Amino acid sequence: MRKVTVAFFIFMMVAGAAVVGAYADETKTEGAKKAVTNKMCPVMNSPVSEKYRAEYKGQYVYFCCQGCVTMFEKEPAKYIAELSKEDLAAIQPNEICPITNEKNPDRSLWVEHEGRKVYFCCDGCVNMFKKKVAAAQKTD
Repeated sequence: MRKVTVAFFIFMMVAGAAVVGAYADETKTEGAKKAVTNKMCPVMNSPVSEKYRAEYKGQYVYFCCQGCVTMFEKEPAKYIAELSKEDLAAIQPNEICPITNEKNPDRSLWVEHEGRKVYFCCDGCVNMFKKKVAAAQKTD
């Protein structure tokens, strides 16, 4: 009987540690910055999820659920008009290359970074940007 009690105690300790670990991981992601452009769904005015997005005029727009993506795709202009000024600014594509500061970057040269499309003037800038991001991630 004692072996069963000890085994049960060990099982409960391991299970408890797993639950605590899962909770710790969950709380880390709750406070983490979401990789999205707009913060509020233009259809439901709810917080957005990184999982649901559509492209609109060269930038990603995020939503709270797949149903909102479907509704948006039917009447995008209607829902874009519902965005706050801050979210509307967040979905605008960059008009300046982040490396050279040249205006009107090439729309065929882009990298997804932190949930948005970043446009560049040339392949060299794309490569330089990727190297800078990789270096920054190593220091985090």
